[in-house]
Amino acid sequence: MNAIQETKIKLLAVDCLKAMKEKKTFRVLSKELSLPAGVLNRYINGYVLPKLDRANSIIDLFIKNYLQKIVSESSQRKGTKYIVTADILSQPFLLNLIAYKVSRTFTDRIQKVFTAAVDGIPLAVKVAEFLNARCVFAKKTQELSFSDHYVSKSNIADKPLTAPFYLPKNLLKRNENVLIVDDVVRGGTTFDALMSICDQAKANVTGIFAIFITGTAYRQVKRKFKVSYLFLVEA
Repeated sequence: MNAIQETKIKLLAVDCLKAMKEKKTFRVLSKELSLPAGVLNRYINGYVLPKLDRANSIIDLFIKNYLQKIVSESSQRKGTKYIVTADILSQPFLLNLIAYKVSRTFTDRIQKVFTAAVDGIPLAVKVAEFLNARCVFAKKTQELSFSDHYVSKSNIADKPLTAPFYLPKNLLKRNENVLIVDDVVRGGTTFDALMSICDQAKANVTGIFAIFITGTAYRQVKRKFKVSYLFLVEA
C-alpha cells in the first residue's frame, strides 16, 4: 500500500468519526471508541490524521455497527417494497465505505472490476479505486468504435429472454482476475450474463459482490457459482 492509499483510508476514518459525531457527544464517542475525547476532536477538526492501524480500526467499527443499517434505511421508500439504490450511489462517503469493505474481503490480486451499465458503475469505479484495479462495464448496446465484442449468453432456463450485454474484447483478457460487482441482485440474470462473458474471455472470476441480494438470488449464487462472494444485505 502506497502513501496515497494510506491517506485515503485515514481520511475515510475521519469521515466515519464525523458521521458518528452528528448524533453523539464526544463523551459517548470516546467511550465507544476507547479513545480520548481530545484526540477525537483533533481528528474530526482536521488537525491531525489517525495512524493507519487506528484508522482501520475506526472504519471497521463503523462498518460493523452502522453500515448495514444505513444502507438498508437509505434504500427504503414509502409506499413501495422495492429496493432503491439511488440515494446510496449518490453518496461518496457510503461508496467509499462499501469499497473499503470489499477491498478488505477480496484480498487476492484483482485486475478488473466488472459490472453492467448503468447502476453498477458508480460502485464499481470506487471498488476498483480501492483495489487499484481497472473498471470495465458491459452495455446492452455495442460500441461502434470497437469491431469485436463478447456477447452474453443466458444460462437461466426459467427466465424470460432479455437483451444481451456486450463488452469490447480488448477490455477483458485471458487469465485476468475479475471481481463482478453490482448494486442489486434480484433474479441473477445480470450476474449470469457477466459470468458468461468472463467464461468466453477465459478470465478468472475470483469473487462476486453486491450491496443487496434477494433470497432467491442468494440461493442461486451459492448453488451455481463456486467463487467467493459478499453481500451486505439480503433483501
